[in-house]
Amino acid sequence: MKYRIIAIEREYASGGNEVGERTAERLGIPCYGQEVLNRAAEQLHTVPERLVHLEETTSNSLLYSLGMAARMAIGERDGLSEEGALYVAEERVIRDMALQGPCVIVGRCAGWILRDRPDVLRVFVHASREYRLKRAEEVYQVPKQEVENTLKKYDRRRANFYRANTGMGWDDKNGYHLVLDSSAIGIDECINIISKLAVGDVPC
Repeated sequence: MKYRIIAIEREYASGGNEVGERTAERLGIPCYGQEVLNRAAEQLHTVPERLVHLEETTSNSLLYSLGMAARMAIGERDGLSEEGALYVAEERVIRDMALQGPCVIVGRCAGWILRDRPDVLRVFVHASREYRLKRAEEVYQVPKQEVENTLKKYDRRRANFYRANTGMGWDDKNGYHLVLDSSAIGIDECINIISKLAVGDVPC
């Protein structure tokens, strides 16, 4: 494979999770999403729900995370914010997953964390507002009266977490090799494009 690791960030209800899972299935490799959070929770001796809360409230952990990796490497945890400890734990998990072999990793700044590796394909999946509203209601069973706020909530959480830990905009195209509009080309075509790029069938 030309790209052993496929890192996908996605707008809520754009189909990014499905794209990741089905791409991994097609390529015969594992797909990690929630698993990152679960393993980080184990390392931090807490529950995933607590980490979700931290992700939702993260505002500026970048300043902590820049200096924390070295501290945690020698076992020093004093002075670490919970948000910063979360980011470093997730970073460790993601790097370990990438070392284990080819895989797809959905969300949690994986593309940024692995940005120095030439075998990582960084992808952003987005879609029109209308498409996402419909998909949230039909696929995720979000009540119609809550759909609008749900989209805003998850997009804001992902954008805040990404910026806090990378200093970059979550949807900044400069952070990705490939930006796909699932509402325009369809989920199947997103999978086709990513899969072909991963094995080197077409130039990136």
